[in-house]
Amino acid sequence: MRYLLGALAILLSSFITVKAQFSLEKRDLFKLPINRIIGEGHFNFKIAVDSREVVAIGSCNKQTIYYIERTGEVTDSLVLPFESCVRNMEFDEYDNLLIMDNEERFLYKHYRSKNKVEKLSYNEPEDWYRQLNHYYKHFEISSIPTFYINKEYLQDAYYTRFSYSYNLWLNYNDGFIYQSAYNFIRKIGNHKTYVALSKSDLWFSERLSNKCKLIFIDRDKEIAIYFNRALSLFYEDFRNNSIREYPCPSRGNEGIQFDFSTNLQQKKIWGVSALTDSTFTIAVWQIR
Repeated sequence: MRYLLGALAILLSSFITVKAQFSLEKRDLFKLPINRIIGEGHFNFKIAVDSREVVAIGSCNKQTIYYIERTGEVTDSLVLPFESCVRNMEFDEYDNLLIMDNEERFLYKHYRSKNKVEKLSYNEPEDWYRQLNHYYKHFEISSIPTFYINKEYLQDAYYTRFSYSYNLWLNYNDGFIYQSAYNFIRKIGNHKTYVALSKSDLWFSERLSNKCKLIFIDRDKEIAIYFNRALSLFYEDFRNNSIREYPCPSRGNEGIQFDFSTNLQQKKIWGVSALTDSTFTIAVWQIR
């Protein structure tokens, strides 16, 4: 009996150790004044991070994108060439900021080194991905099965002028593309065009939807981090069938639309960790 209890204790200890490894470690970086950066009113902001860990952040309350160094110093800004909110924002592989207006009329690319903004055509959802890097540019994106949208049942916040979407994420470390939709993530198993899937290329989750934003995927550990574009960041371990939720901060009953982003290294995740009446805090999360 004593040996049985000892064996059970060892097994329990191993189980606890595995679970203890399942987490994200948050580190606050700096505080910024709300009225200067994201303005007063309904908060709906977007974040993107370049390879040097410069954070670009903008809000629907102001027609300006601010560039913030790792020290918290605002070193540059961009007045947007349109009046609507930013629907999507991400740095391309050369650290140029690619921006999509909320009405999906055009794409804009900000070349900071030249202080130049280029206006780009946006005729189909594939255009966004092709502008980001050479992986998407040389991949036959239209070969990937799409998700068709019934516009009659879309909420205003998710309006789109297109009848389909992709919701893709690129792993810069190996060049493979991943796609998420309702209840699953799948690996696109080729570098040039879509091919048939094997069972191991599909992960299923009750928390995923086509509105989720993929942030990070570790294929070997079977881990995915994604954001539901509302109130929570999720860390899901598909191998151990475990999930941990990281709720976004709140400030009373005020409506807030958060955002999270990674950069080309895809080792850290940036987002807002705290809000007060006068400041907000930018933090970074890492897998522990």
